[in-house]
Amino acid sequence: LWRALQCKRRERWRIKISALVQVYDSAMNLVRVLPLLWAICPANAYSLQPQVNKVRHPVQNVTCASDIAKSLLSEEITDLEEPFSLLRHQFELLRETPGEIIPEDPLFGTLESAGVASHDIDMTLIRYLRVARASLPKKERENAPRIADVALDRIKSTLRYRKEYDVLAFHAPGMARKLMYHDTNPGACMYLADAGTIDKKGQPVLVGRLGLMVAEDAEQHEPIVPANHLRAVMFVFERLASSLRLSKGQKRAIYILDCGMDKKSAPDLYDSVDSRPRHWSKFGRLAIEGLTMSGWKDKNKTPRIIPGVLPHLDKHNKIGQGLPVLREALRQLTQYYPDVMERVYFVRPPLSFRAFMKVFSLMVDKETAEKFIVIPAGSESKLLETLDVDQLPVEFGGKGPSLGRDDFLQTAFGRYEGESTGTMQKTEFAENRARYYDAATGVTASKDDAIRGGGRLVNGVGAKLFLSPEEDEPPLGEFMEQTQLVIAQNQEKRKRRLKLMWPLSGYVELDGIDDS
Repeated sequence: LWRALQCKRRERWRIKISALVQVYDSAMNLVRVLPLLWAICPANAYSLQPQVNKVRHPVQNVTCASDIAKSLLSEEITDLEEPFSLLRHQFELLRETPGEIIPEDPLFGTLESAGVASHDIDMTLIRYLRVARASLPKKERENAPRIADVALDRIKSTLRYRKEYDVLAFHAPGMARKLMYHDTNPGACMYLADAGTIDKKGQPVLVGRLGLMVAEDAEQHEPIVPANHLRAVMFVFERLASSLRLSKGQKRAIYILDCGMDKKSAPDLYDSVDSRPRHWSKFGRLAIEGLTMSGWKDKNKTPRIIPGVLPHLDKHNKIGQGLPVLREALRQLTQYYPDVMERVYFVRPPLSFRAFMKVFSLMVDKETAEKFIVIPAGSESKLLETLDVDQLPVEFGGKGPSLGRDDFLQTAFGRYEGESTGTMQKTEFAENRARYYDAATGVTASKDDAIRGGGRLVNGVGAKLFLSPEEDEPPLGEFMEQTQLVIAQNQEKRKRRLKLMWPLSGYVELDGIDDS
C-alpha cells in the first residue's frame, strides 16, 4: 500500500492512518463482497489502454441483423479488427468440430437451435478478445494472432466448464423454483436477481441486498451451503449473460448492491420491522443440524453432503463458508463470464468500506477503478445518472418498484419462470438435461410431477431428513415451517424411513407427523 501511495504522490493522493486501521479491522466483512464483484467487471485489474494513434477502420467480417447492433459493434471492435477476424475464423472451425459446441447453447449456439443471432455471437467474441488482450504483457497487446489464440483458449475452457457444470440446465422451465428456494436447494441464500429494472440504455440491472446474506446479527439468517449457493448464483449470471441482446442496445449490464445491513440503514432486515420469513423460505426449509455461519460445529467430523439441485463441481462439496466460496465464485465469473458488467454500484456502504475503496483505487488502473462506484447514504440520487426515476427503487430515492426487503426476489422469480428461454429445441434440450439429474438423484422435476407419478403429499413440518435408510444414521436436519413433502406410496409399510420423491433426495420418518 505504501508503494502504491508513493506512486500516486504526483496525483496528491492522501490516505490517513486512521482509514487504514479501519480497513484492517473490517477486512473480514470486505472480503465477502469485493472479490465477487471485482470478478464480473471487464478486464478485472488490467487496463485496456486506448489506442489513440490508430486510425479507426470500418467493421469487417461482422454480420448484423439491425442498425443498432451494427453501430454498437463498430464501437466495440475498434482496434480489435484483426484479432477479431482471426478469432471469428477459428470459432467457426470450432463449431464445425463435432461435440465442441452444443447447437442449443444460449451463448455460443446457433440461431436455428438456440435463437442466438450472429451479432450477439460477435459481441461475445469481442468480450473474450478484450479480456485476452488485457491479460497480456504490454509488449504483446499489439500481437493480433497472440490475442486471438488467448481468447480462443479461454473460450475452449468455457465450453468445457459449461458441459461439466451442465449450464444449459439453467434454462429448463421451473429451474428458478428449484434453485432459489430452500426446500429444494437448502442454503442457497439468494440475495441478488434480475427483477426487471433497466438503465437508460435499456440494459438489464441486477439488484442485490448484501444484508440478506451477511447480516449475522439479524434475525432469520441461515447458513450458506456453498455448493447450493454457487449453483444458484451462477444461475442468475447465466440467465443475465444469455439475455443480453445487441439489437436492444444491450452490450453489458449494471449491478446495484445495497450494502446497508445495520438497523439504521436496513431496518427491514429485522423482525421488529418486518417479521415475515425470508422469501427463500416461502415453501419451507431444511434446518441442518450442526451447520453454522462459520461451517460445521464439529470440525473433527467429515462434513456431510447436503442435497440440492445438481450438478455440482466435485470441489464445491468441499468448500468451506466465507472467503473460499467467494474465491470460487471469483474463478467462475472471471473465467466464464468475462466483460459482462459495465458498472457496479455499492450503495450505502459502511464507513470502513468507503475507506477501503479509496485504497483499492490506488491498486488498480484508473479505468478499472472507475467501474466501481461508491454511493454513501444520502447520495442515492446519483443513481439517476444511470437509471430513470421510474426505474430506480424507492429505497434509493426513485419512483420505481420498492425492494420490499426481499420482495424483489419474488418479482425476479416470476420473471425467470415466465420469460421465454429461446427456441423450442433449446427449451427441450435444457429440460432433458434437468430431468437427467433429477432422475440421477431420485427426485421428480416438480411437486405436481411427483403427485402425478403416484406420490402422496404430506405435511413435512417436523419431519427429519436422512440420507440413507440405514437405521443407525443420524438425521441431517429437520424440515421447518410450511414444508410439504411427497413420498412414494408403493413402499413397504413396515419401513420406518420412507423415500422422498420431492423436494429433496433422501428419506424421512413420519412417526408423529400429521400427514393431512
